[in-house]
Amino acid sequence: MGTSRNKIAAIAALSTIWPGMALPQQTGTGGTAARGAGGLQFDINVNSKLSYDDNFQLQPRSPGSTTIFDNSVDLNLSSVTSVQDFNVNASGVFRYAEIPGRSISGFEDPTIRLGYRLDGVNSRLTFNGRYRNVDREFLDPFQVEQEEQQSNIFVDDGGTVEFTTAALSYQTGLNDPLGFTVSLDHDQRDYSNVTNARLFDRETNSANLTATLKVSPVTQLRAQAGITEFSADDAVGTERRTTDYSIGVVQDIDPTLVLDARLGRTEIDTDTNTGSSNRSGATGAATLTKTLSNGTVFASIDSTVNQNGSRNSLRFGRSLQLPSGSFNASVGGIDTPSGNNYVIGSLGYTHQLKTSNINVSINRNVSTNSLSEDVLDTRVSVGYGYEINNNSRLNVALNWGRSESAGIGGAPTVERTSLRATYSHALTQDWDLTGGVLVRRRSASTATGDAQSNSVFVTLDRSFNFRP
Repeated sequence: MGTSRNKIAAIAALSTIWPGMALPQQTGTGGTAARGAGGLQFDINVNSKLSYDDNFQLQPRSPGSTTIFDNSVDLNLSSVTSVQDFNVNASGVFRYAEIPGRSISGFEDPTIRLGYRLDGVNSRLTFNGRYRNVDREFLDPFQVEQEEQQSNIFVDDGGTVEFTTAALSYQTGLNDPLGFTVSLDHDQRDYSNVTNARLFDRETNSANLTATLKVSPVTQLRAQAGITEFSADDAVGTERRTTDYSIGVVQDIDPTLVLDARLGRTEIDTDTNTGSSNRSGATGAATLTKTLSNGTVFASIDSTVNQNGSRNSLRFGRSLQLPSGSFNASVGGIDTPSGNNYVIGSLGYTHQLKTSNINVSINRNVSTNSLSEDVLDTRVSVGYGYEINNNSRLNVALNWGRSESAGIGGAPTVERTSLRATYSHALTQDWDLTGGVLVRRRSASTATGDAQSNSVFVTLDRSFNFRP
């Protein structure tokens, strides 16, 4: 433990010196202004964070306290011209941590992101890719689980996960009556040192072709065909191929009323080491949107097919542009393959005052995970920020999530809550100091039981940019 303290003290000193060493490279122009001028630009962010948590692993009975010292470096290179946009981002964490049962010392969470867009006279090419290898214990479930994990529930088990994603799209005929779009997507997850059966390697590859025909200024026809290949190293060795076909129309009924409708068919073939199965059926969707003086109102109906069966939903929504914010909401119902019906919906609200702001987000929907379990997800997020003065700010954020079975499969019921409060102070024009507290809580229907942790942290960060 004494050696770890010495390491933390040494790195704290280096993290204070490092940004100052890079300071002469700064041009003195702000990142936003510099980016607007186009051309090649480097953006660098360095962040040092020291935190103490009384139950970092979120166990029913805390095995002991945890001290973590993270030094994050984020490097971004961008080049913007009138016809292309190139961006590459690399980041990582030099981490020193004392966790009950183990110590961490070294470089963690290497991440690389690449984005490219090329605009032609009548076409557009886009590419996005990402690689990340991260310790799952350090992932924020409210930022990652619903977007990137495969089970659609709050799964604990530690270990590491390696993300590899890539997406390529080419559009042609942007200014012509007839246009085509071809897109290719790759998504792969590889897990290491996990024992939870819900976490397993998987890979998804898909290809889609869309053709659009502008029949008139108010009518556009659309045809789409796609294929998705899914494979997983689960207990039954799942291999699944999904094929989709659809035709649709976008019709301006009048200057303020638009109909977007499609009809299609989905075919699903699944092979496992216990046998094969096939499922197919008709799909369709229709959305009617009315533009009003202060926003829009819509009604939609949707029918889809997956490996569990048909799912039908109906939604009504309203969006408003407010004098000091915005409001978007929808509510409806969904009929799942199990025959159960659930209320679904969403809400987004922002309100900006002179010295404060409020953000509220609510989402509730049913999805099917890679274990072929139907899961009902509910997420609530509330944020409040207050500017004390020109140099200081207070932020409070509450996140609550609940995932539970929606009829098919044995997904457990899991609730997680996090409450974060921070105080930030601008030491100089370039340096920011932030201190705060974080309270986390988890309750589950499984044998893992309820757990809570409390932590305090302080961060020192700086961002700067320069042009070669």
